[in-house]
Amino acid sequence: MRPTGVIFAALDCDADVIEDWNRWYDLEHTPPNLLLDGVLQSRRYVAPPELHDARIAAEGSPFAGGRSTFLTVYTLLGDPVAAFQGMTGLRDVLVAAGRMEFPADKKAVRDGDVFATVTATGDDAIRLPADEVAFVGHTGIVVTQRRGGAEAARARAGRLVALDGVHGVWSLASGTRDGLELDIVFVEGDEAAVAARLRAAEPHDAATEVVVDAPYRLIDPLRYPWAAQIRASDLPAKVGG
Repeated sequence: MRPTGVIFAALDCDADVIEDWNRWYDLEHTPPNLLLDGVLQSRRYVAPPELHDARIAAEGSPFAGGRSTFLTVYTLLGDPVAAFQGMTGLRDVLVAAGRMEFPADKKAVRDGDVFATVTATGDDAIRLPADEVAFVGHTGIVVTQRRGGAEAARARAGRLVALDGVHGVWSLASGTRDGLELDIVFVEGDEAAVAARLRAAEPHDAATEVVVDAPYRLIDPLRYPWAAQIRASDLPAKVGG
């Protein structure tokens, strides 16, 4: 069962429903998606205020202006595009079954796409082969969406695995947007500090247009200790704000 890609979604919810929305996602939204052919696992991530502060995002991107606090990454088998289409069709089934009733005006999908594997590199210190990178243990990720300079950018991604706190790097290409690629760096420890270390040791090539370079923390299902911190911050309190 070698991973072939991901479905990647960046999301937000209103600050006053953080716990409710996350419980709905963990208990009602994720399980049916994991039953779809080609969907192997789901992991969710959050960027509390200090991780937003550590983010680099192009002006006007879905990740700028305090948006995209949450990520969902579904790991795929087989044809990534077929899995993406299956997930899109599932929505109509869930709506008909009354399982998509969380208020639409209190949640938003900022960015959603399917990406196919280009390459993966595992940490030599743990003897991690490329096929296992998607499953390695981690406490967070640093994600980069980028365009241009693909050869240099992919080479950079492969070198990141040699840095402290990095266990594996997975590079993928969009199935719907020409030229857009995604790097997922699986990290352990202080996600903001690791992100800064990656940028200092391996700056992005001048030919690479960085849409976003952002650290995220892995969500432990049904535990949301960062919710109050987000509510008390200056991040947008409303998805429409």
